Amino acid sequence: MNKKLYAGISQILLGALVAVAPQTFAHVCAVKEMPMACHYTAQAALGIGIVIAVLGVAGLFVSDQTRAGLDIANAVLGVLTITVPTVLIGVCKGAMMHCHMVTLPTLIVLGVLLAVLASIAAYLDLKPTKRA
Repeated sequence: MNKKLYAGISQILLGALVAVAPQTFAHVCAVKEMPMACHYTAQAALGIGIVIAVLGVAGLFVSDQTRAGLDIANAVLGVLTITVPTVLIGVCKGAMMHCHMVTLPTLIVLGVLLAVLASIAAYLDLKPTKRA
């Protein structure tokens, strides 16, 4: 029961942070005339974060094998969280822009944490239980 709660709650919190960070404390540049790349990164992070949190909630109510599959999906979403601001969409090119200095590292750190924690949770869910 404890591993289920730890894995689920950590994934829910990280998903919420991925969704909320680019909108609040790690905000991207304001949209003026034409949205920049960082705006679309924030929109993608919002969607990815919501999916991560929903999978974390679902993991609280399913069997170990099913939860392992959800953990693997969240690990892949953690990698996607890293690739959105770095490779797929990107952020503003200016090194002194807030999105480049704050949003980019925030999403990278949250993605790495999610990928590592979800991978560990999947390993623990797939590990056979000892029967004494």
